[in-house]
Amino acid sequence: MSHSLETKIQVVILMAKYESPVMVIRELRRRGTTNIPERRTVTSIYQKFLETGSVGDRAHTGRPSTITEDKAQEIQQILDDEPMNSVRTVAREANISKYQTHQIMRDIIGYKPYMMHSVQQLYDDDMDICVEMSEHLILILEDQRNDGNIFFPDESTFYVSGVVNKHNCRIWTPTNPFITIESAMKSPKVNVWCAMSNKQIIGPYFFEDETANRQNYLQMLKNYFFPIMQRKRLHNKMIFQQDGAPPHFSKEVRAWLNDKFNGRWIGRDDPISWAPRSPDLTPLDFFLWGYIKPKVYKTKVNDIAELKERIEQEIKGIKKETLENVFDGVVKRLKLCIDVNGDTFEQYL
Repeated sequence: MSHSLETKIQVVILMAKYESPVMVIRELRRRGTTNIPERRTVTSIYQKFLETGSVGDRAHTGRPSTITEDKAQEIQQILDDEPMNSVRTVAREANISKYQTHQIMRDIIGYKPYMMHSVQQLYDDDMDICVEMSEHLILILEDQRNDGNIFFPDESTFYVSGVVNKHNCRIWTPTNPFITIESAMKSPKVNVWCAMSNKQIIGPYFFEDETANRQNYLQMLKNYFFPIMQRKRLHNKMIFQQDGAPPHFSKEVRAWLNDKFNGRWIGRDDPISWAPRSPDLTPLDFFLWGYIKPKVYKTKVNDIAELKERIEQEIKGIKKETLENVFDGVVKRLKLCIDVNGDTFEQYL
C-alpha cells in the first residue's frame, strides 16, 4: 500500500526522534494520520532515507520534493531549538513564505500551536520512585481481590466566580506540552475533598472557610471517611492512597492511618511509597475535577450554598461505568510511567 510523501516525511522525522517504529505508529495515530504504515514499512521508509537521503519513489526525480524534505527538517530543527517561535519568525529563518512555513508545520511535520499548562518538575529520584511505585500499584489494581477496595482521595478549590485561565502565548510542538498561566481570583471559595474507587465516590466533603490542614484533615478522616467505610464494611480490607501534601504527612495523620489501615495505605515514605509530584497518576487530578468544573460553572453561580449544591449534584451523577473506565486509565498511565522510566508521559496517551 502506497503512502503519501507527507506521511513518509513524518515517519523519518519521528524515527529520528524516537528510534522506535512502535512509538512512531503511536504518534501518527495520535495525530490522526490516515493510512498509517505498518511497523515493517516504517523501518523500510527510514532505512531508505538513510541510504538515499530521500523518501521519494526510486523513479521519482525533480527538485520540489527534495526541497520540501529539506525544509521540513530545517523547520523542525528551528522549532526544536526554539519551540516558542512564531510562524513569521520561523519563515524568516527558513527563508520561505509564511504560508509555506505554516503548511509545513501543520501538514508535513505535524506541529500544532498548544496553550501552556504547568507541570511539576521531576527529579531523577522522583522517576525511580515513580517506576517502583507503578510496578507495585499495577499488581494491586489488577488483583481481583482488591476490586472496589482501592480509594484515591484529593482536594480541590472551587470559587463562586469560577476559574479563569489566561492563555497568552502559544508553543509549536508535535505534542501538547500542557503549559498554563492561571490568575488567582478574589472570590468566595470552598475546598472540596473526595475519595474515588472504581465503584463509587465518597464525598464531597467541604472544608468550610479554610483549606485542609493537619488538624481538620485528620478530623475529616476520623469523623467522616472512616465511619462511611465502616458502614460499607470496607474498613478492614480497603487500601487508602494519599499524596505527600503537608496535611497528609503529619505525624498524627500517619499514626492514625497506621492504626486503622496498617500496611494498607499508600503515601509519602510510608508502607507503600507514593511518588512525589505525580498528580497525573491520580484519577481525581486527571479526571474528576476537570470533568465536573465545566458542568458546575455552566451557568453563573450566585453563592457558596449554590456552588456546594452543584458540586454534590455533579458528583452524584457520575455513573459506575465512568469510574471503571477512569480506573482502566489509571492502569494505562502506570504502565506508560514504567515505559518512559518515570518521566512525564501524558503526550503518549
